Amino acid sequence: MLMNSIILKDQSGLINDPVTLAHLHNTLKSKIGDKLKCTVLNVGLTQAHIVSISAHFCELKLGPIQPGAKQWVDLVVGLSRPQTSKKILEHATTFGVRKIHFYKAALSEKSYLASKIFEAQAYEEFLINGLSQSALYDRLPEFKLDKYNPAAQYKNEAQKFVLDLNGKTSFLNSPIDFEKPITIAIGPERGFISEDLEHFHSSGFESIKISSSILRVEHAVYCAFSQLELLRNKF
Repeated sequence: MLMNSIILKDQSGLINDPVTLAHLHNTLKSKIGDKLKCTVLNVGLTQAHIVSISAHFCELKLGPIQPGAKQWVDLVVGLSRPQTSKKILEHATTFGVRKIHFYKAALSEKSYLASKIFEAQAYEEFLINGLSQSALYDRLPEFKLDKYNPAAQYKNEAQKFVLDLNGKTSFLNSPIDFEKPITIAIGPERGFISEDLEHFHSSGFESIKISSSILRVEHAVYCAFSQLELLRNKF
C-alpha cells in the first residue's frame, strides 16, 4: 500500500514497524536527508527529515506539528462480508469519518458479528491505512459494533439521514449545517427491509436517495461521502 503520510504513534521519531520500514526502503527508496509527510496519531500533521535509516529502524527529526482537519461524519452501516467491511473501514476513514458503527441489520449474516477483523482491534489496521491515505486527519475514528439496530442511540442527533432507494429527496435538497455533526445510515449487502427503515425513521432519520442504481455497500459509502463533501466545500 502506498502511504501518503507515514503514521507515527508518538513524537519520538523512531520507526521500527516492519511494514513501514519496508515501505520506506522498497517503495520510497528513502535515504538520509529525505523529507517525509507524517501523521502523529491524535496529535497532528508534520514533515520530518530522515536522520538515520537501516533495515531495522529509521530515526526522524520532526518539524512543527499542526492539528489535522476535524472529522465530520458518523457512519452507521449494516454488517456485510469481511472484505466489504475492510474497504468501508479504510476508505470511510480517508473521507474523514468520525465514528464507524457496524450493526447486524435484518438481512445481515449473523456470522459477520464474529469476523476476525473485529477481534483484538484488528480493524485498526484498516483505520490506520485510511488515515495514511488521507494525509489530512490525525485521529482514528471511534469504532462500535452492535448486535441490534442502533437507530435509537442517535435520536438526539440533529442531522441524520438513512440511504433509501425509494427516498424522495437528496442531500442537495436537504438543508445541512456542516458546522454540526452529520450521521449517515446505510444498509447491508442485501439491503434494508421495512423494519430496518422503521427503526431509523422512528428515531428521526430522513430518507435520502443518492442514486437511482442499486449500489454496493462500499460504493454507497463513497458516493454519499463524495456528495456531502462537494456540498460542504461549496457552502
